Amino acid sequence: MKINHHPDDATILAYAAGAVTEGFSLVLAAHMELCPHCRNRMAEANAVGGELLSELRPVAMSAGGLDNIWSRIEQEPEVAVTQPAVPAAVDGVPGVLTPYLPEGLGSLPWRSLIPGIRQYVLGGVESGRGSVRMLSIAPGTTIPHHTHMGGELTLVIKGAYEDETGRYGSGDLADLDDTVGHQPVVGRDEPCICLIATDDRLRFSGIFSRMLQPLVGI
Repeated sequence: MKINHHPDDATILAYAAGAVTEGFSLVLAAHMELCPHCRNRMAEANAVGGELLSELRPVAMSAGGLDNIWSRIEQEPEVAVTQPAVPAAVDGVPGVLTPYLPEGLGSLPWRSLIPGIRQYVLGGVESGRGSVRMLSIAPGTTIPHHTHMGGELTLVIKGAYEDETGRYGSGDLADLDDTVGHQPVVGRDEPCICLIATDDRLRFSGIFSRMLQPLVGI
């Protein structure tokens, strides 16, 4: 798998700082599972954060402050801390998505939005005013032109699409903000399946598309 599109530096730093929505975090984790380059970028971002913390100016602690901290720690019940294992990717689907897709893509209860486009909403994932969803788009289908009221992260799981910003294939991640408008067009060879997270609503350009928006919930 050759990955050509990655999250930008600001997104990586925000992810490392824990300053993104749960939905964005899920998409970024799925991309990094497939992308060694971005795993290295994440490690570098964490290292930068550690360096910044080490350079913070020390502040004098109040009298008895350290004793109070240790006392509170000792009163907390012991909890065994284990690092959860991430399931292996299956059929191109990142393992981090397994809790949401336990039986794979084939058994998802897809809901038809408009001809050629189906969706599956990942419920219970915090995403601000946006959403987290899988889209399955038929070959040759054009998604209506739209802009964004916030950010949008799109990870291609299978297939490919093209828009004004380039061509995106399996493993590629599109990192778009509210300055970008686009009209994705899926390739004619196979369906395109994507994981998409937004943190706010979309703005569709055409009158018909805007009329449909309340019905499809995007």
